[in-house]
Amino acid sequence: MPPSLFPLLMLLASAAPAQDAAQASDPVQACREWIQGRAWSAQEDDPQTRVVSAGAACFDGAIAAGALEALHAWIDAAAGTARPVLVVRSRGGDSETALGLAEKLQERGASVHVVGVCASACASYLYAGVRDRHVQQASLLLFHGGFSAGNRARALAALEAHVAGPQGASVPEPEANRRAIGQSLDALQVRQDAFYRRAGVDPRIVHGFDGLDVASLDDALCGGPSQAPRRFLYFDDVQMARLGIAPASGRTEQDPRRVNAAIAALDGGFIACRAPRAPFAGARAQEGGAVR
Repeated sequence: MPPSLFPLLMLLASAAPAQDAAQASDPVQACREWIQGRAWSAQEDDPQTRVVSAGAACFDGAIAAGALEALHAWIDAAAGTARPVLVVRSRGGDSETALGLAEKLQERGASVHVVGVCASACASYLYAGVRDRHVQQASLLLFHGGFSAGNRARALAALEAHVAGPQGASVPEPEANRRAIGQSLDALQVRQDAFYRRAGVDPRIVHGFDGLDVASLDDALCGGPSQAPRRFLYFDDVQMARLGIAPASGRTEQDPRRVNAAIAALDGGFIACRAPRAPFAGARAQEGGAVR
């Protein structure tokens, strides 16, 4: 065996492949049952991939460095599959890690199916970045931005606060660090926005968060008065269609009270609000061109 194949085979073997013929014939249902059989509390500490077949895989867990290695191995090996299928439930996580996998899913023309919850980097990249996207009925699809001017400013402000604090002396060459962080985030924003345009998605799903004061939103958009932090926004059917992220099948939960009751049932410790129209207005992007 060529040495280069061994790590790939080991990753695929460690991803708990399913052998049942019924699972292979209906991989989406097989993944739903597997995901729903796992505790939500395992998201952070035990992210797992299950490879159902050469063309289908499931992922349940937070998105972090190393957590998606088995999915990368699977999608790389599925290059000859007509339309690879990924079924996912995730609270989100690292944006750059999610973007890297999402670019491969997009390139392969993959189909992504959401089970129950897809938040943060899961919603912004794994779901939004493909054209064939689906949601289980009443799933939560929660967004809170990505690589943008506002994100860049917050990252640099955090660096400045650290440099000015008691640990500031531990930062070597602060100016070089400022330049490196700024250049890295600028490059990621360009890469992200091109990724969205290829999928016909309006990058305002990220940039619309810049300058938005979530605390000032009408309580009615957030399910009523609450002391819980407002961490996420979600879009209604009209907004999703305009932004180019409407699901091909299924419908997300969009009633503010039911959304936040579902979050509370997961012990989220936060609430989500329905996105206001103005910051996210506009038509979907054209492939290879500017947003209309």
